[in-house]
Amino acid sequence: MQRFKRFVRPLATLAGVAGATAAVNRGLLASSAIPINYLGGSQRPWNWRGYEIFVTERGEGPPLLFVHGVYAGASSFEFRKIFAPLAVSHKVIAFDLLGCGLSEMPVVDYSADVFVDQIVDALESLTDEPCTLVASSLAGAFAIRAAARVPGRVARLVVIAPTGLCGILDGSPGAAQRAIGSLVRSPVAGEAFFNALVSRPSLRSFLQRQAYADPAAATDEVVDHYYAVAHQRNARFVPAAFVSGGLNCNVARDLPFVECPLLVLWGERSARTNPVANAREYVRLAKNATLVTFGRSGLLPHEEEPEATQSAIATFAAGGR
Repeated sequence: MQRFKRFVRPLATLAGVAGATAAVNRGLLASSAIPINYLGGSQRPWNWRGYEIFVTERGEGPPLLFVHGVYAGASSFEFRKIFAPLAVSHKVIAFDLLGCGLSEMPVVDYSADVFVDQIVDALESLTDEPCTLVASSLAGAFAIRAAARVPGRVARLVVIAPTGLCGILDGSPGAAQRAIGSLVRSPVAGEAFFNALVSRPSLRSFLQRQAYADPAAATDEVVDHYYAVAHQRNARFVPAAFVSGGLNCNVARDLPFVECPLLVLWGERSARTNPVANAREYVRLAKNATLVTFGRSGLLPHEEEPEATQSAIATFAAGGR
């Protein structure tokens, strides 16, 4: 009997820890506010492969299609400062990538191809004519591949500090990366690990060090939004795919095949993980590219210098450079 108790006691302790961790995870999920649609306009239904995707439209005129970054963001938030001004002269459309934002966050095998497929289908389903495609961060890399796949649907392409020329995104993932990805995907321990990574202090530190040139730009409102998105059910599966290399996208291979004019937007004070020097490499690889930089911005000039960013996009979409 004593042997049995000694055998069972560690299992009971482990079960108790797992139960407590699951309870904490559920509490964080329940206490997290639902992200808000900051864009205005009208919501449009779009069922993509059986998933209800959040789509917002506003304005009339030549179409502009926005694709938000893959980190804990959402189309309903990232473009909020330039969406309405561009809607004065354009029909602006923004949609959530699968597993990011206000839409469903299903447990699927996320990959670069999944997101590229979604962008391609958005170009064919959400616009009636070739559009100006605007994408940021990792979605910028996916948009480049989408534009190369369906050149007839993209009249002009704008990428805001895209990712994909260096580091984790253009090489084979190592054993450590795959192990971390597996950990994040695991039911209880993975959710607890992910919750620690996306605590409010962690998110604020990431935004201040990696996203913004001015740390004060990571306001409570911004951090609260990222926190709300990151604590929706199943939100950890896209970051797990990122960490384990599932979202790798080799832009150097795709960019020379983009036929349409390209506008590259970049903050001059961007982080070392994606420096402004990369912007010149994008321009070099493209057939017809223009670079515009912003002296007071990091990787999100549409956040830190929205008027200048909006003006650059509007001029380019109208046929200027």
